[in-house]
Amino acid sequence: MTMRIEIGWALGRAEDFLRRQIKTKAVREAEARQRERQAQENKVRFQERAREAGRRLGRAAAVTGLSGASVIGYGIAVAPVGGPSLVAAGAATLAAATAALVWPSRRAPAGESVARAELAALPFRAEDYLLRHRDLLPSVACAALDAIHDALGELDRHLGELHPDAPLAGEAHRLLQAHLPGLIDSFLALPKSARTPDVCGRLAQSLGVLADELARLTTEIGRDRMTSFETQERFVQSRYRERGW
Repeated sequence: MTMRIEIGWALGRAEDFLRRQIKTKAVREAEARQRERQAQENKVRFQERAREAGRRLGRAAAVTGLSGASVIGYGIAVAPVGGPSLVAAGAATLAAATAALVWPSRRAPAGESVARAELAALPFRAEDYLLRHRDLLPSVACAALDAIHDALGELDRHLGELHPDAPLAGEAHRLLQAHLPGLIDSFLALPKSARTPDVCGRLAQSLGVLADELARLTTEIGRDRMTSFETQERFVQSRYRERGW
């Protein structure tokens, strides 16, 4: 009996080791999406910083030019500017140019733009969460986790098309921000002695339900796109086919 327990324990450890070392196709694709998304975000941040630097340099140049023109104009129209006055004017110009360089000019984006960006980022954040917690979950949940990764990869292509106030967008928020991490966090909060095979199986089953819901959500979004296509298709058919074009 003791030998059987030891063999079962050894097989379980070996399975966990292989699961951590040999990544499934879904995990590899998820990691590739994470790298691609991170590269895109880094590119956007770099471009925004470059634009911000250009705006600040432009402001500083405008302030310096305006100050110099003012000093010259005053010297021509009123009286020549002496040495102390030139020094004071130069100091004031330097202070103003420094303030123009330091003061941020980036405008706060519109509320809807922020909401759309946050909605489009939901699959990315959910996948990042899953990849960081995957090794903490039992091996029986691997198939369900792979199904969630596959569903997130498909959802990522379409979720950003929704309006942030659309009902499907609300479903996506609840699934990816509340229900999915809530289920996993509540399982990980259990003491290890309570993570029995039955409990692990129930976790895997619940993750499978969430995978199905994510697939259904993607189908619903695609149905909206199909409705749009069918509307355009009927318009083209009715407008041009009747004319014999």
